[in-house]
Parts: sequence; C-alpha cells; structure tokens
Amino acid sequence: MKFSTVGPEGARNLLREKQRKQRMAAKELRVRFPHIPSLRLDFVFTDAESQSPAPQSVVLHPPARAYFVYPCPYASCTGELDLAANVDDIAEHGKAHTSGHAKCTGERQGRTGKTSCDLHIEYSIAVGE
Repeated sequence: MKFSTVGPEGARNLLREKQRKQRMAAKELRVRFPHIPSLRLDFVFTDAESQSPAPQSVVLHPPARAYFVYPCPYASCTGELDLAANVDDIAEHGKAHTSGHAKCTGERQGRTGKTSCDLHIEYSIAVGE
C-alpha cells in the first residue's frame, strides 16, 4: 500500500481551492444584501516574531460574491479569517461600520517545522454609498 502525504504547499493549495469553490457558490452581494451598495474591508497585520505583512483593503461592489473568508497573508499558513458573521451583523442591524481584531489560528511551516501562526489582525468593515 502506498501512502501519500500532502506537504505544506499542497495543504495551502487545497485550502485555496476549497475557498475558490465556496466563493463561486456564494450569492452576489446585491442578492444577499440588496440594501448594501458596497462594502470595504480593511486589514492591518501585526506580527511580533517577524516583519508584518502589508495592510490590505478589499472593496466589494454589487456583482461581487458575498463571501467573507480571507486566507492568512502568509503563504505558508493554513489559517483563514471568517468575517461572515460580522457582515451579517452589519446588515441585520443597519450599521454603517464595525471593527475588531482576531488572531490567526493557522499553522506555518518554518525552519524548525510547524508552528502556530499567531498573526494579529485588525479589521474594519464599512458600508459604502
């Protein structure tokens, strides 16, 4: 019997493929949240162990898929940030903005093997006009 293992790069590719399929299955923003003209999501990363990734911004317009799971910016990490509940809260309560923070719970492959990622993520979500 032949055993095959998936290395760190293969695991990351499987995660990306899963996310791609889920994104394609998600409804458009205009269908899921017809009263939200657009959304802007901003991310700021802090890593006490190494140089932090650059800040990121994502703007979703009505034809975009309403999918709010974002992979950790580290290429070797298996973590992801799911903000779907936060967006649902904005839509349900008619909020214009929310913000918060999270810690990546994924694992990174490093020189000494697998370690927890622990990347700190500050995020904000704003409804556009």
